[in-house]
Amino acid sequence: MITITSRDNQYLKLARSLHSKKGRSISESFLVEGLRLCGEAVQSSLQLRLALIDVEADQRSYQLAALLEERGIPVYQLPTALFATISATEHSQGIAIIAALPEPVQLSSSGHCYALCDGIADPGNLGTIIRSAYAAGVSGLILGPGCADPYNPKTVRSAMGGLFHLPLVKTAHNEEALAIAQQLDLAILVTATDGLDIRQAESWLKQPHLWVLGSEANGVSSFWRERATASISLPMREGAESLNVATAATVLFYQSFFVK
Repeated sequence: MITITSRDNQYLKLARSLHSKKGRSISESFLVEGLRLCGEAVQSSLQLRLALIDVEADQRSYQLAALLEERGIPVYQLPTALFATISATEHSQGIAIIAALPEPVQLSSSGHCYALCDGIADPGNLGTIIRSAYAAGVSGLILGPGCADPYNPKTVRSAMGGLFHLPLVKTAHNEEALAIAQQLDLAILVTATDGLDIRQAESWLKQPHLWVLGSEANGVSSFWRERATASISLPMREGAESLNVATAATVLFYQSFFVK
């Protein structure tokens, strides 16, 4: 295990650059922080490039670092003050991994429920959607234009490991996302206050379908409303505000899970 003492070390510069989308794009890498997330990364198919550990990290973090070294992943030790310069969280537990951005994937045609994020711009909301989608057995997630970067450190933290396992496709425009839905022969379901009560939508949910999740500010865009197979509503008590998009997504995903 090599010790880093200079703030200008190339690996520290790389780690700091991963806080920006530009930096992630240039290096084709992203940052994973924290004992639990780093442990999830080790168990995934991600290509791990190197790890950084605080000299004052606890025993569990050093045990994970030893495992990484056994697998041929370089681990660099650094003083607490230097580790703080790369960390995007106050509770990183003194360990971080730099991983390669995954190669593009194609969604399997054998799935039952898929989801599309339509302009979900908040990294925390996107991460929570990814977390819920993976937990509820969603077969794949499509990111439309205007979405947050799934490898933003906040998204990575909010996804709680789901990002490392859930098939994810980024699209540059709505037509590209629509072509994927059509290729998979999916019913396109959008949410609307005047839509069919989800408790009466079992026939739609029994067939392969795509939940379209609208942006925090504007809801589902006109592009998807006009192309929807059906509009579905979540019942709420009178006077209640609309649900946060990540909360609503969790309800939708589990309804699909239970109906399947």
